[in-house]
Amino acid sequence: SSSLNMERYIPTNKYNNEKKIVIGWTGTFSSKEYLESLETMFKELSKRVDFKLLIIGNFDYELEGVDLEVIKWNEKTEILDLCKIDIGVYPLPQDDWVLGKSGLKALQYMALGLPTVATDVGTTPMIISHMIDGWLVSEDNEAWIDALETLIKDAGLRKKLGENARKRIIENYSTVKISNQY
Repeated sequence: SSSLNMERYIPTNKYNNEKKIVIGWTGTFSSKEYLESLETMFKELSKRVDFKLLIIGNFDYELEGVDLEVIKWNEKTEILDLCKIDIGVYPLPQDDWVLGKSGLKALQYMALGLPTVATDVGTTPMIISHMIDGWLVSEDNEAWIDALETLIKDAGLRKKLGENARKRIIENYSTVKISNQY
């Protein structure tokens, strides 16, 4: 199972709306299609509310009509780069292969105290409790827009979900906790 060294994952998020809110996605070329599944949704969302999309990956990416920043994934700066995010997104398709995915990216967002919006499929509902430590959605664009628009506007909800998320990771997925289980 996945585990994280929580001494490296130190939250820095201020949970306020004093600057443009950053929605973030991290992943590799092999998971790029999941990011692409949100393109129409991001374009629609950007017509309704102001945000920046931050992609941390190992490929070039463009998305017309969306304020976008792409950072090349780098092991040395990965956690600092993830700290630039206010809301993490973890889209997954409804297919069999996904059932084996560990949810590591969701765990990373959560470890940093970030609210995560994720597709309600595979192992995700075992990692995230809906509206307690994250927000589970269907593949439907409107469900994603509703979640993200609400979280962009509601700093208090981001804080609640984010702080609960970190607590959940510390209790269930930190290396200290996992070594104690053996």
